[in-house]
Amino acid sequence: MSNEQSLATVRAVYDAFNIGDMPTLLGLVAEDFELVDVALGMTWRGPQGWGEWVQNWATSMPDARIRLDSIIAEGDIVVTEHTGGGTHTGPLGTPAGVIPPTGKTLELKFAEFFELRDGKIKTLRAYWDTGTLMRQLGLM
Repeated sequence: MSNEQSLATVRAVYDAFNIGDMPTLLGLVAEDFELVDVALGMTWRGPQGWGEWVQNWATSMPDARIRLDSIIAEGDIVVTEHTGGGTHTGPLGTPAGVIPPTGKTLELKFAEFFELRDGKIKTLRAYWDTGTLMRQLGLM
């Protein structure tokens, strides 16, 4: 893929999330997609796993929005930094259990590393800080 095609595919992730377009989000990943959330120490697979990961954030913060701060592509590799935020009004699933709604406003920085194949996202590794999340929720 060209850099422009790779950039457009990854930008579509953030655009679709911001308007709640789950069908588009699911269509952007390969059948053998793998998502590694480094902060949570968890892995999701396939479009269904991708949908579960995205839906957890969308459910916990129905007003969540993403601002893409930087994006760099080199062929099939795309790296982004973005700021995600919203109001924690729904349950947030974690490896330690569900965090009930706190009503707190969150703003988290993410770095994400995408690997694409044949126009689809094959792998995503998401890096973010759980300490910032817990502090903003008033849990530490």
